[in-house]
Amino acid sequence: MIRILVINLVLFLTPFFIVWAWTQFVSSSQPSDKLRKRYAAAALIGLALVVASLVSYRVSTGNAPSGNYIAPYLEDGKIVPGRFE
Repeated sequence: MIRILVINLVLFLTPFFIVWAWTQFVSSSQPSDKLRKRYAAAALIGLALVVASLVSYRVSTGNAPSGNYIAPYLEDGKIVPGRFE
């Protein structure tokens, strides 16, 4: 249980740490406008890749809404996994 809490806490705090590290970097080094534009472009490309991966995952998985879900059940001492028909 503690492992799940720690993992969720780390996943929750990661974006805040990234923003903090970015502000520390910007305030200490004052990068040029050209470098800032490159970072912004890299962030937008990364965001586009995340969205594309989520869309491709959604398209390639799942079942039609009209299908009937059969819950897992026990048959002859073995568990038959759930499925859509």
